[in-house]
Amino acid sequence: MAIDEYSDRAYVSRYGAAEFGLQVMRQGSAGDADGPVTVALLHDRETPVEVFSREADHPGPGQYTVRLTSKETSTPGPYVLVWTYTVAGAEEEWRLLLEVGKAAPEYDVLTDDMKGVIEQTWNRFSDLFDFATEGPHLQTYIQSNFGRNRLAQLLRIAVGRLNTVAQPFQTYTIDGDGGAAFPVARWGPLLESALYVECLKHLMRSYVEQPEVQSGSGVSRLDRRDYLDRWGIILQGEEQVLKSQLDTFKISHMGLGTARVLVSGGAYGRWGPTRLPLSEAARPRWLTRFY
Repeated sequence: MAIDEYSDRAYVSRYGAAEFGLQVMRQGSAGDADGPVTVALLHDRETPVEVFSREADHPGPGQYTVRLTSKETSTPGPYVLVWTYTVAGAEEEWRLLLEVGKAAPEYDVLTDDMKGVIEQTWNRFSDLFDFATEGPHLQTYIQSNFGRNRLAQLLRIAVGRLNTVAQPFQTYTIDGDGGAAFPVARWGPLLESALYVECLKHLMRSYVEQPEVQSGSGVSRLDRRDYLDRWGIILQGEEQVLKSQLDTFKISHMGLGTARVLVSGGAYGRWGPTRLPLSEAARPRWLTRFY
């Protein structure tokens, strides 16, 4: 088992084709290495096994890239990309830790922005106690498919909830197919919260049928039904955060224009200087005429 097996790793799904890059800097600016940049992919075991070693592509000044093929990502496990190059006569090395996980076709087709939302949400589950490498206790069961692909499926549900939970109705999608692509650059934190809430609901559904412990000559299982209640407590807090974000999101799409304060509150509207000493200037003036 490699020393860095439990470190944070860039994720690639099984049979996924992924591209990674290196930016070489010289005196604060992008600049080429002295010669070719070599990239090696190692299966990160007790004794590392080399999958390939080849020269990196060179698309621009100081830019070097390598693309992993589906054959090279066909075996799940921990990996490391090792970049070796020379700058100003000095030998340099840079390593990128990778994880090749379960096949996740619905994750693979997402845009980089949407994959970023999933990774940010996945990070919230990455330090849980139960599973040795990362994630909730569900992953230890053969029946479980909890991973990036499941999050990609829940992401579609999260966007649907943001579209329909309140007025105005919207038609955002996760890929722009049949509607406008969700504006991740502006509303990414909201989408991450919505996806996290959907993940919490999914975990609660998954724990509903956990049985009581059954001991005997057969297989014994632990009673983990109270996980449903524990995750429910977290869900309550996250729902409150999401509601506040959602209110802002919906209001911004109502096309209300610029707010006006001189509606019914006099010179200062309803936002008068109430903390200042009461004076004629601070009082709303109500003009009434009787006939």
